[in-house]
Amino acid sequence: MRRTSITGVLVIAFLVGIMLTPMQAQAPVGNTQVIQASRNVPAEPSLGLPRDGTKLPEVVQPIFYSAHRGMDWLKLANKPDGRFVYGFIPALRMPLEGDNFLSQAGATYALARATRYFRDERGGAVARQAALTLFMETDVDPKDATIRFTLAPPQVLNRLASHGLLVLAVHELASPGKDLLEQADQLCNYLRKQQQSDGTLLTREGLDGPKRLLSEAEVQYAGIALYAVARSHKKSPAPWKIDMLKKALAGYQGHWQSNKDLATAVSLTPAFAEAYLLTKEPAFAEMVFTMNDWLVGMQYGEDQNSSRKHWYGGFHRSPDGKVETTAPDVWSALPAESLAEACRAAKQAGDLPRLRRYERALVLALHFVMSLQYSGAKVQHFVDGYRPLILGAFHASFQDGNLRLDYTQHPLCAMVQYLDAVIE
Repeated sequence: MRRTSITGVLVIAFLVGIMLTPMQAQAPVGNTQVIQASRNVPAEPSLGLPRDGTKLPEVVQPIFYSAHRGMDWLKLANKPDGRFVYGFIPALRMPLEGDNFLSQAGATYALARATRYFRDERGGAVARQAALTLFMETDVDPKDATIRFTLAPPQVLNRLASHGLLVLAVHELASPGKDLLEQADQLCNYLRKQQQSDGTLLTREGLDGPKRLLSEAEVQYAGIALYAVARSHKKSPAPWKIDMLKKALAGYQGHWQSNKDLATAVSLTPAFAEAYLLTKEPAFAEMVFTMNDWLVGMQYGEDQNSSRKHWYGGFHRSPDGKVETTAPDVWSALPAESLAEACRAAKQAGDLPRLRRYERALVLALHFVMSLQYSGAKVQHFVDGYRPLILGAFHASFQDGNLRLDYTQHPLCAMVQYLDAVIE
């Protein structure tokens, strides 16, 4: 076995100590025993027995176990203060700088979704604690106690995205509790105020009126917010939420007609697919199908060029609506998330041809992003005590092995939605 220097042992021990949670076994590093962080996280109420992947079809099992590894890595990355280690540079054994609220909320959302599906009670408790930690960075409006917002100014932190991801995290928890549901609804009340007369959402306070041309970022942030409002309706129903989604559909239909790009499709699909499942109104389904029929055409197919065979299942990029033929990367998980939601809509609509087409594209996309995961075989060149720090995480591309929370968030969310809503 490869030996480490004394300095290397100390660095590894320090990083492992940061990232390990109480449910993890102590990992020996050289001759150094890692001391576990002291934190008592109560488990959620019983979710039933953990899921057994061996009972799934053989073709689905690799996705099941890949998602489980991703969930385990997020649990490992959660620190005693409730936050996650933002990122990691495996080649240098160093943390990655750039921590931010959106990445923390996204990781909480992904962990909540995964632990609910896998019936991981301890992991669910970690996700709930992470959500509580993030709510400490919010406050109620002094003029209206029914409205809550993040404390960071909107010029620093986009409130559509930050509120949306935190609301999604709460509503993915198996047992969020009355306190979190109430606070999540206060965030939704803020989102409600950002809708303009044309149905689109203001991405930042102080902007004057609707824009004729929305940027990709504006649509992405709005999509997260709308999806959160839609998901919140199940546990916290309110007529205004459905009305908001209907107005948004009318507002963003025109944008899609003049701006067919990947960012718009993957951002709006989750919200309108969820809205269709809530209302059964065909207009929502038609929008979802229109965008994802186009999206399927953006996927890389089999290529006879041996240097591009590993691109199979990934997606072209389309900045500003211009299709680029470049090597796909971990962001192909975003179309996978969209296709998982489109499968739900097609299943509900009884549209078998579309369901089959979307599912095939989705499985190919998932297998592509799985090729960017640190599996057992891909960590063999690291020393034993170092492997748990990266096992199960997703890296950026075939040329970039760095880890970041959102690199794992999106593949994990897509895989779990596929397992939970399409396979089940």
